[in-house]
Amino acid sequence: MKRFAVAACVLSLLAAGCDEKLNPVAPTPGQVTLASQLSGAANVPPASSLEAGSAGTLSVTMTPAAGGAYTASFTFQIGGLVEAGVLPAPLDSGSVIVAAYVHQGPAGTVGPPVVQLPISLQAPIVSPTGSVLLTISNVQVSASAATAILANPSGFYFNMYSALNQTGVIRGQLAKR
Repeated sequence: MKRFAVAACVLSLLAAGCDEKLNPVAPTPGQVTLASQLSGAANVPPASSLEAGSAGTLSVTMTPAAGGAYTASFTFQIGGLVEAGVLPAPLDSGSVIVAAYVHQGPAGTVGPPVVQLPISLQAPIVSPTGSVLLTISNVQVSASAATAILANPSGFYFNMYSALNQTGVIRGQLAKR
């Protein structure tokens, strides 16, 4: 019985030591979080057709890697996209996101892409419900792009492209959080 009591006491101490509130996880040194409010209206030109009302949020966590480069995790929540069954085939599965980038450029302009997310025609994001909640991790950000983005986040924007809006379905300027 004493062995059981000792084992129970040890297990309870271990469990208490695993509580994140008692032992919070320290942030990674140099880690930076960026955010953006996304909308179809912010795109240049504004998103059209059935995706014109697209809107959402973006959070980007950039973590230092070797040689001044960073890895980034992109978490986005987007609504106002096309639901499955609204359009005829081959677009009857809902909005199809075919690309996403971080571009250099202030609001209202079109600039060059500096970070590409792993979304493509061969690996699209399909939204049968008209909304997307997704995290894409381990996106490589070059040292030069990371330095520029972190020095002036508002000089960069996040843009996603769909099969219906090939010039962009949703966009938002980056900001430090």
